[in-house]
Amino acid sequence: MYPGILNACTLENGRRRHFIRCPTHRRSLFVHHPPARSKLRTTALVAAVSATLLLALAGCTSSSPSEAAAAAAAKPLSQEAFITRQLGLSSVDFGEYLRRQAFTLQSGTTEFVTAWESGDDDLARSLYAPTRTFYNRMLAASASFPELDASLDAPDSGWHAIEAHLWPLTTAENQGMPVRPTTTDQRQAVGQQLEADTKSLAGAVSGLRPTVEEQAAGVAALMAGRGAAAAAGEQEPRSHTDLYDLQAYVDGSREVFSGLRPILVTQNAALATTLDHRFDAAEGQLNALRTGVSFPGYDTLTSDQRQALQAAVADLTASLGQVPQTLAG
Repeated sequence: MYPGILNACTLENGRRRHFIRCPTHRRSLFVHHPPARSKLRTTALVAAVSATLLLALAGCTSSSPSEAAAAAAAKPLSQEAFITRQLGLSSVDFGEYLRRQAFTLQSGTTEFVTAWESGDDDLARSLYAPTRTFYNRMLAASASFPELDASLDAPDSGWHAIEAHLWPLTTAENQGMPVRPTTTDQRQAVGQQLEADTKSLAGAVSGLRPTVEEQAAGVAALMAGRGAAAAAGEQEPRSHTDLYDLQAYVDGSREVFSGLRPILVTQNAALATTLDHRFDAAEGQLNALRTGVSFPGYDTLTSDQRQALQAAVADLTASLGQVPQTLAG
């Protein structure tokens, strides 16, 4: 009857109705409009109701929950509220960082132990330092897992027991060094223990939320102890992969600092800026020694290179040592 008309409306003129195209109506095929006088009355009624609603709303002082939340979010935080928020964010962020490192460490350790137990020493040597990186990045929180740290990273167990096998020393050099595992059974025992401890470590950090104070103290202790030892070439006495360790310590320390910095700025902006520069300086020294993603053995560095590296690490360590007291104050 109305070919081609998909949307239509009517105009009433007396008793006759005419259907015309009305493209704005999409939900109903035909829409009937009242006579003009009815439309005028309707328009007036709508205007009156609208005016009444506007007056009512003008006197209303309440707002919706969403509007109240938006207004609260837009309101500037006090310094105390800002610090409180950052304290929580820092703990959550570093906890997540630890879990990511532990997850990657588990898979890497399995691959490393498989190569070592199978007798593929060349592959195991190539995996040793890169895999340890994920462990070393976690050491700012080592106070939360001291027994596992001792089992995994002591000179005569864990990683270093395997290091002793992969980089054997001469009889003269071996004086005072841990006895390296030599038999297949010894290899398997050490490898299985390393995997078990690594799995336990992942469980230990799964719900860990180190406080800001724990993070600051952990980073200061890490760089003053193992960081200084790695910068002096004393952390990996057989493999000489100390630069990998040091890079990982700096990585983990900077991750902590990035979470603490917004708080530190409110306490001592000059110290925060100094740490920015000293992290950059330490990383600059490491980058100068790196070829792609690989570091040379520490024993190949010149005296000048060692001194420059040690000076940069000492400066960084000194500044990090000021953070715990600054935050406490």
